[in-house]
Amino acid sequence: MIKVFILLVIMFSISGADDIKIDTILNEAKKSHKHMLIFLHRPNCPYCERMIEFTLDDEKIAHKIKKDFIFVDINIADAGEVSFKNFKGSRQDFAKFLGYDFYPSTIFLSSNKELVYAQPGYQEEDKYFKILRYINSRSYDEMELEDFK
Repeated sequence: MIKVFILLVIMFSISGADDIKIDTILNEAKKSHKHMLIFLHRPNCPYCERMIEFTLDDEKIAHKIKKDFIFVDINIADAGEVSFKNFKGSRQDFAKFLGYDFYPSTIFLSSNKELVYAQPGYQEEDKYFKILRYINSRSYDEMELEDFK
């Protein structure tokens, strides 16, 4: 239960009703040589809730995210705007702008503001950890996830 609380504190420090300025956050990511992980979800979504409760709360995954990524939690029902490149609008419109209005979805952006990988849908812990390793190692430049060991 403590892990859930810590994860929620981290998630809500970037989410909530505040505006999210992706470009500004990506500048921080660039300084720390990290990718941005955007977790898109909506209320009353059993798969979203399961992803938060089981996958993101997994100790190994939470540690990997904290160590290697800039995590941005976007509940599409929350108030506030998101700005990114030439887009400025609601959180739900941001998901549509990215082309991932299926929830939950995980979006990875490079510090150069490029979408490098996206994974729509609920992910089990083992597969999600593999995705995190794949992105962090920058293997997306060389191979598909299916070929990554």
